[in-house]
Amino acid sequence: MCDLHRSARSDRPPSAPSGPTDSALAAPANGTPPILARPDGLGSLRRPPLASVPPDAPLPTLAHATRAEVTPKKGALKLWDIPHKYHCPIIGTCLHVEELRRLLEKVEGQRLDPLGDYRIHVTCVGAAETKNPLSLATQRLLERKFAASVRRFARAKTAPEVTRLWHEAVAAGDVPGPFWALMTHPKADAPTRALAYEEVHMLSHQIGAGLHAEAKALAEARARAERCERERQNEARRYEQRLAERDRQLAALRETLARQEGETRRLKAAVPVAPSEAQPLGGERRIAALEAELVAARRRHEESAQEARRLRRGQRAADEEVARLTAALAEQQAAVAALERLLPGDADDECPDRCPAGRDCRDCVDLRGRRILCIGGRGTLADHYRDLVARCNGELVRHDGGLEDSHHRLEAMMAAADAIVCPADFVSHNAYQRAKRFCKRYAKPCILMRSSGIASFARALEQLAA
Repeated sequence: MCDLHRSARSDRPPSAPSGPTDSALAAPANGTPPILARPDGLGSLRRPPLASVPPDAPLPTLAHATRAEVTPKKGALKLWDIPHKYHCPIIGTCLHVEELRRLLEKVEGQRLDPLGDYRIHVTCVGAAETKNPLSLATQRLLERKFAASVRRFARAKTAPEVTRLWHEAVAAGDVPGPFWALMTHPKADAPTRALAYEEVHMLSHQIGAGLHAEAKALAEARARAERCERERQNEARRYEQRLAERDRQLAALRETLARQEGETRRLKAAVPVAPSEAQPLGGERRIAALEAELVAARRRHEESAQEARRLRRGQRAADEEVARLTAALAEQQAAVAALERLLPGDADDECPDRCPAGRDCRDCVDLRGRRILCIGGRGTLADHYRDLVARCNGELVRHDGGLEDSHHRLEAMMAAADAIVCPADFVSHNAYQRAKRFCKRYAKPCILMRSSGIASFARALEQLAA
């Protein structure tokens, strides 16, 4: 939450400039002409392009106008009316860094690829202190994005009512919109804003730790999937080798049997009709020996055939297991790929302003502001569910499936939701069946997940967006 930035700015008097000092503006070190303040106080008449600023230069700011104490209004506060120590959590919690980058590029009129996410964030936070083009654009974006939350909080007429609405929103997992609505509410006093600030600060730490744990779990799942694929391939090779060896043995036995049967027929044909005394005895013993060998060969052939049938049954079972593992691996890889697409990353391609992820539109997952109801799932992953839905431009509400939440609330929550996701491994049987019947009866989009993992949840969001 940029604690160093806040602590460095919180003790500064309101009249102090939010960017470089006046002397630095009058005579820049690189010899360029000084930056002049506009008469209307909305920024500078000429600014150096932010894209040309070297990485080690001071952090830029668009707020060059002199700040002054702002008298609170009877209506909703503007961004620059709010105490500056709250600008960092407001911008960091309510807006994605890609939204800030596009906003700043629109104001500057050029690409800002050399600037990192932190510098973009600090620039917008510094500009929020006064009324200027960037703070005006940020105000319009926040008003448009969280209009529903502002209307809900507008019903509160006292600070305790604002606090009650805030606690209800946090309990439901809805933080960014209510946080902006509370900070701009004319009835929110200093203790109310301080309480919301403290809770958002601690939530940011918890989310950061959870994302680290999820990234570690993702790496372990990928390693397990690769190990499973290697074992499957090795087992298939072993079965193929055993079957090939059995086929060679059967072919050799058939050849031996055919040779012995031909020898028997030849010997029988060679026996004369009226043999001498010695000839019948020798011929009969030879025929008996060959017949015994033939019986033994047939017995070995039958045993080999039975062994071959057993191996083929084992091969079919192995093929079914391989197919099952392949399907599970494909599903796991699809879930992992979905989670990787939703995790924060670089966005170098052009993308429209409405793109929620800030990437190429073909890769974006946009829920278009729909409300997603999650029935069940692990309670420890609830914050990660909400973060993923927020990244996809959606709103998440959750019912724990009857563990603590009342079953009577489930029907109303399903009716108010635009789509439903329900993991089968962490939900009561009653809630699972009710969700299936409700979605079938009212033709509401519903994803029934096998697992409650964060990767499976990301895959379900992609399916809903599609």
